[in-house]
Amino acid sequence: MTLPIKTLNQLYPPDSFFCARTTRAAMRWNVADADALPAYRLDASPAQLLGFAGDMPFFAHEAACTSEALEFLDRCGLPKPKRLHVYRTAQEAAAEAATLVKQGRKLIYNFGVLPELESPGGLLTPLPLYLQLNAKSHLSQLVAAGYQPHRELCPVRQLGKRYPASWTGPVFLKVAGEVSNGGGAAVRYCRQPVDLESVADEFNRRLEPGDTIIIEEDCAPVRSWCAGVAIHDNKVDWLGASIQLFYKPAIQSGNLLSIGDPPAVIRNLALDIARKAGLSGYRGIAGFDIGEKEDGKPVVFDLNFRPNSSTGLLLAGPAALHKTGLTVARTFYLRHDGPLEAILKIVQEDASAGRIIPGSMFDAETYKSTLSDPTTRSCLDGWVLARSAAEATDWIRSTAGML
Repeated sequence: MTLPIKTLNQLYPPDSFFCARTTRAAMRWNVADADALPAYRLDASPAQLLGFAGDMPFFAHEAACTSEALEFLDRCGLPKPKRLHVYRTAQEAAAEAATLVKQGRKLIYNFGVLPELESPGGLLTPLPLYLQLNAKSHLSQLVAAGYQPHRELCPVRQLGKRYPASWTGPVFLKVAGEVSNGGGAAVRYCRQPVDLESVADEFNRRLEPGDTIIIEEDCAPVRSWCAGVAIHDNKVDWLGASIQLFYKPAIQSGNLLSIGDPPAVIRNLALDIARKAGLSGYRGIAGFDIGEKEDGKPVVFDLNFRPNSSTGLLLAGPAALHKTGLTVARTFYLRHDGPLEAILKIVQEDASAGRIIPGSMFDAETYKSTLSDPTTRSCLDGWVLARSAAEATDWIRSTAGML
């Protein structure tokens, strides 16, 4: 039985299509080390919303939409995409996407767009607007001053080897320019002044002389929410919010969804930001990282005007929790050197019980027809439902141990 979920065609303007295949250069500030990023991740990650495509034309590599993967969507209660465009190479994806653009459709992308498709007339979100909205320095234009952490801008070449005199506690250093970023890859944490030296050296090595760094106070929130919205012409849809999980400051390991909404002040703040962004012309999914301080006051850390790693969780999680009677859903990442089918077989019982929401799926064996790369691995990313966060963690640990 298919879960009652919102699909991409309901969250974006009509006559748009989804092709998230990008380049390694565009991922520079989206992963810890873009140079070391396995090639297959450029084709696996774009299929994270495969089960949420609905009636929207959706591009996926053939290794991300095998017959086993599509059958697994059905087993988990997600609809198979109705207008699937299957590609083998980035060039094939660009050529077919260009055909849709010529037909008058608008391209939805995520972490940048393939160079062949950069023509502004073919993009739902023009690149200048995308870069402006996603720049960390733009946060102050959309968030009221009372909900921002204390921040200062510093030219990268002036980022000294000691804290500015006005700072006494831990700080985050963030790349401020108009670059695609995510996952904490453009953020560094300095617990004490001595930490600044290595961060300053790295940023000076990787950035241009005229680039700017944001120095931001650590507000020490008791929890951090990723709030999801969809911005339309005349309204904003509230998609929900999940708690962000971190394995170290600013570096996220996943999300945890529970039944119910976050505090009303978090929701209202997210909707206010979304309405302001809508006035700039942005349409579609966005996600905002909002901390909740000990006194309940929210503070906004980051704005992402694109689908987020937790978008699928917000779209399917509430319905899945309601159906199963379980109380939480947590991110998992499973990897295997053999075929995808081996991973799916291990989790098929949980999938049939409605405990799995699949995100990216990828078959290493199929990918060999595109690229023979020893770093290629089969993967299943998604969210597992459980009675508690501890139970979900135990499931992830034990399942990964079977591979």
